[in-house]
Amino acid sequence: MSSQYLFAYGTLKSDQPEHPQHCLPPLSITPAKALGTLWRLREGYPILQVDPSAALLDASKDPLDDWQTALDQQTTAPTTPTEGQKWIEGELFEYPLAPNALDKMDTWENFTPGIKSPYQRRVIWTKDQDGNDRLAWAYVCYSPPNWSTMLTQTRW
Repeated sequence: MSSQYLFAYGTLKSDQPEHPQHCLPPLSITPAKALGTLWRLREGYPILQVDPSAALLDASKDPLDDWQTALDQQTTAPTTPTEGQKWIEGELFEYPLAPNALDKMDTWENFTPGIKSPYQRRVIWTKDQDGNDRLAWAYVCYSPPNWSTMLTQTRW
């Protein structure tokens, strides 16, 4: 069975009350981190800003093809933060490579492929707890909304 990964840094993390309601049970959960800047939306939720050059692709309506495309076009993972970026702590969820595996999370994050919204699902580079580079989906932005506030911490 093939797997895909999702980097969770906010309300989807396993210790958050929203997790059981909006996530299918992952096959595994491991600590991980991703380069970016953490912001708080006016609603109180976090959003991770990533550098556009760090994202391999944006999600389309075909997540299986997207995941394979990301695997096929892997580049070198970024190793050092650019200006304003930090290593943001979160969790790496492993899910089966199935067409609907991310649907509940897409709904919670108000994400629909091709529709503009604060959260966009993109494939980004992460580092697992052993320091290995891993590709993972993440709900992120390239530019935070005007009503958001930059956070100084690396964990939400």
